[in-house]
Amino acid sequence: MRFRNPDLFQVLPWREWIRREMPPGSRGWVAEDLDLVVRRFGPNDPIGRFMFVEIKYAAISLNTAQKWTFGLIDRLLRRADPKGTRYIGYYLMQYPDKDPEKCNSVTINGQRLCINDFKKWLAFENNIEPMGFEQLREMLEATL
Repeated sequence: MRFRNPDLFQVLPWREWIRREMPPGSRGWVAEDLDLVVRRFGPNDPIGRFMFVEIKYAAISLNTAQKWTFGLIDRLLRRADPKGTRYIGYYLMQYPDKDPEKCNSVTINGQRLCINDFKKWLAFENNIEPMGFEQLREMLEATL
């Protein structure tokens, strides 16, 4: 197994053990970790709303296994919450430096945000279109 950019990612021993001990993706088995779940709630809505965020360095994007896995989760959640009352969506965050203090912007689903706008987005005050997983939609629709 190859661990890309070990200086930029936390190596979790159990995750790495599972990936090493279980069959590879070519044999129909995938293990992915989700980086962040953000939930916003309050006194008038104790349940709140939530979104998933995959965090990647710079120009790194989702790989094929992640697109399929997270696309499936996204599609199922959208079907369970068709009006978007609780589930907001899935997002890809890309950052230019591993030290957040050195970043003056981040990119969310291809849209560059200054740190203040990023904080507003995290607080559900700045709307950005979630990932649509369009390339998978037809196949997912046919199977669900």
